[in-house]
Amino acid sequence: MRPVLKTNNPVLLSFAQSLLNDAKIECVVFDENASVMDGSLGILPRRLMVSDDDYERGRAILQEGVARQESPDETSEDRFLDGRLTVRQFLRGFRGGLDAVMLAAALPAKPGDAVLELGSGAGTASLCLAARVPGVNVTGAEIDSSLVTLSNRNATANALGDRVVFVTVDALALPADMRRDYDHVFCNPPFHGPEGERSPHEARAAATQDDGALPDWLEVGVKRTASGGTFTCILRADRLGEALAALPPAGVRAFPLWPREGEKAKRVLLQLLKGSRAPFEVLAGLVLHRADGSYTDEADAILRGRKGLTL
Repeated sequence: MRPVLKTNNPVLLSFAQSLLNDAKIECVVFDENASVMDGSLGILPRRLMVSDDDYERGRAILQEGVARQESPDETSEDRFLDGRLTVRQFLRGFRGGLDAVMLAAALPAKPGDAVLELGSGAGTASLCLAARVPGVNVTGAEIDSSLVTLSNRNATANALGDRVVFVTVDALALPADMRRDYDHVFCNPPFHGPEGERSPHEARAAATQDDGALPDWLEVGVKRTASGGTFTCILRADRLGEALAALPPAGVRAFPLWPREGEKAKRVLLQLLKGSRAPFEVLAGLVLHRADGSYTDEADAILRGRKGLTL
């Protein structure tokens, strides 16, 4: 075998593995156990090994893939939390916005807590949480390897790479080392059901169409939440009944997001306190806009990262 890559950059290593796996090239990481000896600080480089026969093709794939990902043509640069957080997102496909900020603001996380996001996309929600709560550690599970590469670069660009990491895994079938308890779990699952309008863009369709899997997202989220911890998700308000049928009967609160005073809610935050026996409760929620379309003072403070949401 020959090393097609030697690096101590976990983002680059994850990206390279994804590229080779997509090309059906078997690869193995050498020196990974050294991370235990060096305290997981990433001081010692890891070698990504491929067979001699795959070496030239693997090297060419990595060179082309890195060049393609570094092209800014397919992404936009979006700012969150009053400009403190910069997130690159693909121009096509699902893009994080207000929902991601509100979801991150609703987590009662504390410094030192371990948090898991299911379906992390470009990383907007996880990065908003980490920017608001110093010392919190976040892992994002995302099935799209191109989004994982982008989100890890976003974490690094915002100096959050030491506390936020994104990995290429199926959020509904987590690997063994991620099937553990987390202090908090959260997600913005695909918000269209099987009967919803399907986007012609495949990446966006995959991110927004759940094909009947909403109960699976909620089941995984609850299962991975430690006793006394919280599972939080944001959903279309008209799917509240479907979600409640899949969640435990106690310990759940619903927090509607009202577009304007007097209008029906389009989104709702759901939060489960695992192990709680409290009956289901609908909270007052938050009005997002004034009549003139500007944000209310409370919504503006949350979107600027000046305060969180208390559910």
